[in-house]
Amino acid sequence: MIIQYIVLGEVMIKPRALGNETRQANKKLRRERIFDIAKQLIAANGLDDFTIAELAQKSGVTTPTIHNLFGKKDDIAAELIAELVLSLRGIMSKPVFDDPVESATFYVNSIVEMYTGNDDFYRSAYMAAEKAGVFLDRVSDDSFYKQSIKLAEVCCDAALNHGYLLGNIKKEVLVRQLYQCHRMGRQDWVYGYLDLDGYRNQVLEGMLVIYATDASPECHERIIKELNKLSNS
Repeated sequence: MIIQYIVLGEVMIKPRALGNETRQANKKLRRERIFDIAKQLIAANGLDDFTIAELAQKSGVTTPTIHNLFGKKDDIAAELIAELVLSLRGIMSKPVFDDPVESATFYVNSIVEMYTGNDDFYRSAYMAAEKAGVFLDRVSDDSFYKQSIKLAEVCCDAALNHGYLLGNIKKEVLVRQLYQCHRMGRQDWVYGYLDLDGYRNQVLEGMLVIYATDASPECHERIIKELNKLSNS
């Protein structure tokens, strides 16, 4: 079969190639639109109640179309988790501050900034990750837990080395409590008990209180001032 070309100046364009590119672009846009609807459904009703049939109905397509674009329900959940892990690794690679007040404020604000405008994605992704047992892995070096603990250790080490923390409380205790503080705040936000402002205040207050238990007198005074500001906001 002879494929005809359209010649524009010196540019030769394959009509069929252009048609295929357009179809692929449209397919990508449709997939992104349906994926956004999936995020909304999971964020609103939870992963257990999420079904391919409902996604198809809300998206105005057939169930086979959903299977063709995404696969099964578990495949959608896996895609959510993969995007979540990529985003969280970006946060964990942020620079470390010596000052625990600056460190806590920076990291909490960075997380809130990441969530802002993407509530449906992050809430649904966390639900999917929890359902898949992602947060239960406390052994693998690249697990969410191990990476979170490592980041908290680095922050505590920096604060200890520069005299902001005294070392009267074991670092392992501080690190464990910092992790729990983030985990509890995240859970409350994911399941709708807190909005993002509430999440920010709860986690930041918790981190500062934890640091205050081992802070030097000067750092302790600054933490008290920050806590008072938060309570009045």
